[in-house]
Amino acid sequence: MFSWGEDSQRGFRLKDGSDTAPPTAEGLNHLQLGYHITALSAGRTVLAFLKSNGNAFIIPIRESPAGSRVRGKQEFVKFKDKIKTVSCGDDTVTLLSKRGQVLCVDSKLVPRPMQMLCAVSQVACGSHHSVALTKDGQVYTWGQGSRGQLGLGERQPSTKSPQHLNSLSAVPLVQVAAGGGQSFALSVSGAVFSWGSNHCGQLGLGDTTDRHTPTPVHCLNLKKTTHISCGKAHTATLTKDGGVFTFGSGEYGQLGHNSFRDELRPRLVAELWGAKVTKIACGRHHTLVLTDSKRVYSFGCGEQGQLGHGEERHPSVPLPVQLPQDTNDVIKNIFAGGNCSFAVYTSNEDVQGEANTVGVNTVTHCFDHMIDKWTAECDSKTWKQMKQEIHRMFSSASCLNASVLEKSKDEHFQTSPKYCGLNLPLAQLAFQKLVTKDNVFAEHSVGVEGLRIFLILNELLHVIQNHKPPLQSIKLAKAIAAAILNLSAGSLQVIGDWWSSLPSSTMSKHVEVWKQALSVILSNEPVHRSSEVKNLLLVLQFMYNVNHRIAEPQKMPESEFCLLMNKTFYLEDWQLWRLGSSYKKNTEPLILCSFPSVMDLESKKFVFDLNAQFTQRHAVARIIGEIQREFRFPMPQDLLFEVEVRRGSVLKDTFEHLAFTNPSDYKIPLMVYYDENLSISYVNVKDFFYEVFHEVVSAESGMFMYNDSKTLAWFPSKAAPEVQRYLHFGVLCGLALYNQCIIHLPFPLALFKKLLGVKPSLGDMMEFSPCVGECLKNILEGYTDDEIEILDMDFSINWDGTNVDLDPHNPEKPLTGQNRKEYVEAYVNHAFNTSVEGVFQEFKRGFFQVCDQDLVKLFRPRELQEVLVGIDFNDWARLKQVTDYKGKYNTTPLHPTIQMFWEVFDDLTENQKKTFLLFVTGFERVPILDLEKFKMKISDQQVQGPPDQFYPYAHTCYSELELPLYSTKEIMHTRLTKALSSNKIIFKEAGTEL
Repeated sequence: MFSWGEDSQRGFRLKDGSDTAPPTAEGLNHLQLGYHITALSAGRTVLAFLKSNGNAFIIPIRESPAGSRVRGKQEFVKFKDKIKTVSCGDDTVTLLSKRGQVLCVDSKLVPRPMQMLCAVSQVACGSHHSVALTKDGQVYTWGQGSRGQLGLGERQPSTKSPQHLNSLSAVPLVQVAAGGGQSFALSVSGAVFSWGSNHCGQLGLGDTTDRHTPTPVHCLNLKKTTHISCGKAHTATLTKDGGVFTFGSGEYGQLGHNSFRDELRPRLVAELWGAKVTKIACGRHHTLVLTDSKRVYSFGCGEQGQLGHGEERHPSVPLPVQLPQDTNDVIKNIFAGGNCSFAVYTSNEDVQGEANTVGVNTVTHCFDHMIDKWTAECDSKTWKQMKQEIHRMFSSASCLNASVLEKSKDEHFQTSPKYCGLNLPLAQLAFQKLVTKDNVFAEHSVGVEGLRIFLILNELLHVIQNHKPPLQSIKLAKAIAAAILNLSAGSLQVIGDWWSSLPSSTMSKHVEVWKQALSVILSNEPVHRSSEVKNLLLVLQFMYNVNHRIAEPQKMPESEFCLLMNKTFYLEDWQLWRLGSSYKKNTEPLILCSFPSVMDLESKKFVFDLNAQFTQRHAVARIIGEIQREFRFPMPQDLLFEVEVRRGSVLKDTFEHLAFTNPSDYKIPLMVYYDENLSISYVNVKDFFYEVFHEVVSAESGMFMYNDSKTLAWFPSKAAPEVQRYLHFGVLCGLALYNQCIIHLPFPLALFKKLLGVKPSLGDMMEFSPCVGECLKNILEGYTDDEIEILDMDFSINWDGTNVDLDPHNPEKPLTGQNRKEYVEAYVNHAFNTSVEGVFQEFKRGFFQVCDQDLVKLFRPRELQEVLVGIDFNDWARLKQVTDYKGKYNTTPLHPTIQMFWEVFDDLTENQKKTFLLFVTGFERVPILDLEKFKMKISDQQVQGPPDQFYPYAHTCYSELELPLYSTKEIMHTRLTKALSSNKIIFKEAGTEL
């Protein structure tokens, strides 16, 4: 071994029996020890080292009468177990046995075990504090913590007993390090965490503020860090590629950046470019590095000769140490402690065949191999040892995390908030093997509450659900859900980003895991409405929210989040919603109004219609009760909300009627009558809605503005003289939904978004006005800043024939590359919000006078639009398949007239077919969930005279077509198309005379 620096030649017992060796001209001492040193550490008053045979020795350091520091002789530390490593603080020595026991050595050189720590893999000492890393990846700290070096928060400045550092419990760690007052932890994937004293920037966080809890060193992300070494107030890190980053105090040049200033962030030591570094070691104020060519470089404080350059100066760049070694000798390791340095060498023969590994504590266990070992047949003694392994693996998030990292091509080093770095297929295969053995499965489930690794546990749950009875996975699912919901918002954000980056098939599989767990629970009678079940729903809701942010085509269909529950469950949920939670504990609805994302559209519509029917009955009963109390006689049970309208003034009469109607009457069943010449006849409600909505959204009503193609309507921005009309328009829309009728409502999706409190976006503008929307998109994404300047535009726009300043406080504000997003958002906001605020609020108020707002919010905007407006229908082959035949036409095979009819129908244009749908059913579009209502019926028409003289006759309320027995296909085509072109659906049915 070579040693140099403060009193470097003393203390070690040499091979020839002496305890000193003559130094070289550079102050280097060549110590012939006769044994190999595997670990060495030096503090202010003590130096400790470890022989390769596991024996530890301590050399005290005392102050001489002349004021210099002098080493005493080495003393053997007696202990029954072999020692793995040593670490020194200023005045303390800590040993780690090969069995994982931490030993504190007192002044009499007696090692005393720390009873609270076991199965420790590493220990590191700062000046007055210590950090330990256990084999299952947990960190413990003790000692002085006034600068935060214990990582326990500001309320625990010091402690004599080891304290668990919970904040790092789920991180797969491979190293801990400590310096003067700073502490570090390094993960398998190269993530670095620091805490403690930071007055010189030695934590690498970009400032000089102390940290009392572990903080990620983001500047080292993706650098492939493999080792960390700490000095008194500076830090060095080593990367897998052999790069060295230093930061902290540069007072003595110990950072190697050709300067003496402090560095607050990690900075690459440029002078070492071209030399791959394999080892680093920090002394009090100096730094050593060893390259793959086995050359040692040093920089920093040289006052005690610790740099090995033969003179007392402070080089701020790496300079080679001229070691007088034999050509057959190879430097194997370097150590730096206090003000001294050491280099251990061995012969070439001894190192042949050894792997040149970088860093420490590299995780080498193959998870798949471990599972194979656990599931193999073994004796009871071996099984006892494996049970401890299994317990350690599955009770530690750190161990489980590290076991399934994607290590091929160093991909785990790419771990970031956007990439998880996990090999999930490996996890799935391993778990599939694991669950085939009941004894292993029973062992792994004991430490579930500590597991917080969302992606891995999804794989575990998936495998268990596929190989074990359903109830065995429920306890695990509940515990995992509770752990996930206990994470911080930032951690959940990262988990969400990781999950959304997985293949869509894996995302779907993970969603199915939680759906299956919920299905098992909710299928039991009675349904458990506990907080644990709600936690499962919250996890599924979390995944839904993450998916909602994903762009196409990676985004999952929203239908994949829906639970398949029977109507009995939703009936009970609705009853609890009606009752509220005042009757008994835990009686609030489980899903209704809280988790609509897991309900399919059919379930939502079922609950909404169920509530409408109940409300109708309740409203009728209330009115009857009021009348009975006032007049004291019984009333009929068929109270109706009656509306009478006249031909030619349907909209006017409807608005006038609504103006004098108590809103509570909207809740009772609706009945519409046509009144003319003292003749009153009943009108089908769906026909009424057809007529009134075609009239209200027509240009003649003057209520709305239209897009350029006149295909979509929107609220006007100019002050409307009769705002009450928009209130009644909202009432009509609410009545249609309440009475299960689809309507003609050619509005963009923005209308339904606003009803549900969702903010309209640029996409809504592109739907309403593709020209304006495309221009805004180009401004936002297509043009460069220079091109926007050339446009010479400002924040003044023209909307609905009115000039508007989008920024009233800054008229004619110019559009620039910097405010383009503000411009686009302001334009969209003005069009859909600001300009229509008054009239839309009246519309909304009218709508919710009829419909219960809580239940309307079950729907997503697109769902509400499809329920209220219906969907286009063009599945004419299906219409033909489901049509029923009556009278003479009910024959097998098909009656010749029916065969002729379908031939005529096939010859119609697409528009004529849609007109036919309206003619027979009263619908232009079809209800999204009620296609069975369009099971058209065709019967033979009873006529007096030749059938060829008559036209087809339709009963829209029954979707029935009376079809005369025409003699030829041509006559049938003529009569049918004439009936379609002349049809007026309201208050009239097609008959013999047109």
